[in-house]
Amino acid sequence: MDKAITSALLIIASVIAAMALINAVIPAISKSSGALVTANSAAADRIRTDIEIVHVASDTSSGTEDQIIVWVKNIGVNKIAPIEAGDVFLTTPSGVKRLSHGAGPAPEYWDYTIENGTEWTQTVTVKITLHLTDASVTSGGYNVIVNVYNSVNASKDFSV
Repeated sequence: MDKAITSALLIIASVIAAMALINAVIPAISKSSGALVTANSAAADRIRTDIEIVHVASDTSSGTEDQIIVWVKNIGVNKIAPIEAGDVFLTTPSGVKRLSHGAGPAPEYWDYTIENGTEWTQTVTVKITLHLTDASVTSGGYNVIVNVYNSVNASKDFSV
C-alpha cells in the first residue's frame, strides 16, 4: 500500500512539473517564432530586390556644377519604393562622399528621374544625377554605390 501511495504522489508531482515546464516554454517559443517570421520576411524582401548599375557618365560642362549621371536598372521582382530612402556613395580620388537626396542645405546632393515607366518596377531604369560642386570632378578613378531602402546595393567603377 505504501508503494501505491508513493507512486501516485510521484505521478502527480511529475504531471505538475510537466505542466509548469510547458507553461514556461510555450510563451518563449511564441516570442521567438514571431522574431523568426519577421527576419524571414525581411530576408525574402532582400532576395526579391536587385539592382544593377548599367552606365555612369560625368558632365563637367555646365560651369555652375559638376554632374555624374548613373543609370540603374531594377532587375529584381520587387518594386523599389521609396527611391528617396536610398543612399548614394561616391568614392573620389580624394575621399568618399555620401550624398543626400534632394537639394537642401548641402551643396552636393542627388535626384532621379524614372526613364521608362512611372514606378521603379522590374526592368525599369532610373537615371540618378549626382550634383557636385563645380570643378570637384577631376581626372582619376571613381566608384559609385547605390543602396536602396533594404540595403541591397550595386557599385560601379569608372574613370574620368
